[in-house]
Amino acid sequence: MIDFSFAPRADDPFWSPARRPEHPYRPEHPELTGADFCASFFMADVRLVVHGVDLGLRTPGLPVVDFALMLEYARRELETRSGIAVETTVSGHVFSLSRGPAEAVTLTTNYAPRVAELAWTELRQLTDRAKADAFRLITTTHPELRADAWLRETVGTPSPA
Repeated sequence: MIDFSFAPRADDPFWSPARRPEHPYRPEHPELTGADFCASFFMADVRLVVHGVDLGLRTPGLPVVDFALMLEYARRELETRSGIAVETTVSGHVFSLSRGPAEAVTLTTNYAPRVAELAWTELRQLTDRAKADAFRLITTTHPELRADAWLRETVGTPSPA
């Protein structure tokens, strides 16, 4: 079983519905960009327990979109490679994934000396869930961001099969 969730950080003001979803230091172009979603706003802690192995991550610098897209990139690369290491944009946490026999995937990190194993289908489900949860959390707080084309097309749609 995989237990996964984002816990929005109370110290990130963008999780407040009262905060306008725009970049505060770009008055000439206040709309949020892909880079803003991936590197600056909507920070969360990650709860990730894979078959009893806790790989949760608590850090003040992990945007939900960055984590979701990192997982998706790793999964896509594993389709043609036997292993990959991916890094979160802001915090520098590394997730190493390798694909073994019988569609098993091994997951390790540079912040926890634990090894988790999951099935290929579970990795795909985890990736889709991370993207869906990131989109849901952001657009629940700021419904107007459902119209943001970059966010909707990049995070709000399921991965192609």
